[in-house]
Amino acid sequence: MLLAQFAPILMFVAGIALMTMILLRRTYRTIGRRRKFDSRPIDAQPRPKSEWDGAKADSTAVIERQRVELAEMSRDVNGQLDTKIMILRELMTQSQQQITRLEQLLQESEVASGDARLR
Repeated sequence: MLLAQFAPILMFVAGIALMTMILLRRTYRTIGRRRKFDSRPIDAQPRPKSEWDGAKADSTAVIERQRVELAEMSRDVNGQLDTKIMILRELMTQSQQQITRLEQLLQESEVASGDARLR
């Protein structure tokens, strides 16, 4: 009699326990499978050979990559040109100073040679 009263409750608890065991077992299996694939250390995973490896198949990415590379090359060339222009300006300033110095020396030598002739 007492067993007849608690039989539905016991069956319900046993069903919940059985479902919990089944779900936990299934969860542990899926976690175990996932761990097998992701358990490699990061050093062992393949690395891309260049920064654009993942975008090779995408045409818009290829165009964007070419635009970026073109902009980088243009920036490099502009920097090189600016440097060469600055060096050229400095050389022109130095050469102008040398021309002025040579003209002064030429005038001094003419004055000195004129004084030497007068004596």
